[in-house]
Amino acid sequence: MEDKNGYYSSVCIYICVMTDFSNKKQELIAYCAKFIEDQINHVQAVIDSAKESAKDESKSSAGDKHETGKSLLQLEQENNAMLLNNMLGQKRVISILQNHEPSKIIGLGSLIATSQGIYYIGIGIGKVDLRGDTYFVISPSAPVGKLFIGKTINDSVSFNGKTIQIIDVA
Repeated sequence: MEDKNGYYSSVCIYICVMTDFSNKKQELIAYCAKFIEDQINHVQAVIDSAKESAKDESKSSAGDKHETGKSLLQLEQENNAMLLNNMLGQKRVISILQNHEPSKIIGLGSLIATSQGIYYIGIGIGKVDLRGDTYFVISPSAPVGKLFIGKTINDSVSFNGKTIQIIDVA
């Protein structure tokens, strides 16, 4: 039913769009969770491979060449350990996203429809194509993410010389 001004139909359309927006948000969270899990598995495999290489390298006794190889392997292991630690931190952010309460004020976990595309403030993945739609999955510490934080519907931000109008937030 609707009144002569179309009020009920407008409310219905808004609720239907917001429900779809919320469903998209859940799909993005699932995508992010799988992305990070895949990254963790990849880095862990590289670490395991490096450990095997280190064992093989320690069996060699070619003097300076041995020490150089050992140092390079140690550096690679340290870099991979830092990368794994970063990915585990991202995984903790995803658990926060899964329990995020919707708010009209943009923050971590916000899905933002703008004049320049749809942004999701979560982890820094970049452009994601999901079921025919394109999203920009960004960290709140990314340059454009920092601009969005604290904003709400009808606000705008300026990024790279472009004005981005915020249309909706979920």
